[in-house]
Amino acid sequence: MEKIVIELIEFLQKWGLWQDVTILADGKAYFPACNNEGVYCGLPNVKITVCENPEDYTIGITDETDCYGNIHPVWKNFSNPEHILDMVYEGPLYMLLRHDTYEGIKKSDISPAAWDYIFAHTEILGDYIYEKYELASPEELLTQILEDRFDNPDYTAWDPLVFDTWEEYQEFVNGEVYETGEENLTPAYQRYGTYEEYLTDIEISESLSVEDITPVWEQMVLDAKKEFITESLNETGIISIPEIAGDIITEFDNIFDRYGLWYDFGFSWSLTCYRKDAF
Repeated sequence: MEKIVIELIEFLQKWGLWQDVTILADGKAYFPACNNEGVYCGLPNVKITVCENPEDYTIGITDETDCYGNIHPVWKNFSNPEHILDMVYEGPLYMLLRHDTYEGIKKSDISPAAWDYIFAHTEILGDYIYEKYELASPEELLTQILEDRFDNPDYTAWDPLVFDTWEEYQEFVNGEVYETGEENLTPAYQRYGTYEEYLTDIEISESLSVEDITPVWEQMVLDAKKEFITESLNETGIISIPEIAGDIITEFDNIFDRYGLWYDFGFSWSLTCYRKDAF
């Protein structure tokens, strides 16, 4: 029982679901500490109390109809009388288990491992990167670099050391400068401290490849990940990613399966476990 409780807490902490949850097992109640204190088997923010009667947590009010058709509220307990393991919950875990959605999660509560999964299995990072850089790949970054150097609308490629006259350059570009008004722009080489720097940059740019700028792109992606995690999407820092809810539920179900258990819901806010070999 201790092993499955540890796995459940690890799972809940991984996905930012360790809030408004109580696990009842082996005569104990496990729940988050109000002040984030307490350590259990290396897991932070875990408080434990003695729980001699799990039904104190799993009992609730439901409606029953008598033989005359009248509806009366009655106290009921739908948990397994054996009380192998029970859970009661509100908040994000309630939304996950009862409504199949992953929402209302504090970004700061999500673990690095969970963020890696989120970034790998959703479009959330790609959308953020595009919003931040207006780029979606290292290929687009290379294009942007080259366009900035050779197709910058604020500069002209006309070089008096290459073309003796403006007319000669105009003939070289097939008169395209008439359409852009390029004759009034600053020559590109004047962006550099020396003319030698300008020539060196041209030489480097002409041989620049996607492989060359991939490390730059990878750093940009890393920076975007860090910013996305630390910067709030709104004032509360709450995030919702419903598209991965099914994957998270499967991970949750597999924990019970590994221990030969299955669970059923009692009320909408509780579940109770049974042994697979008991049926």
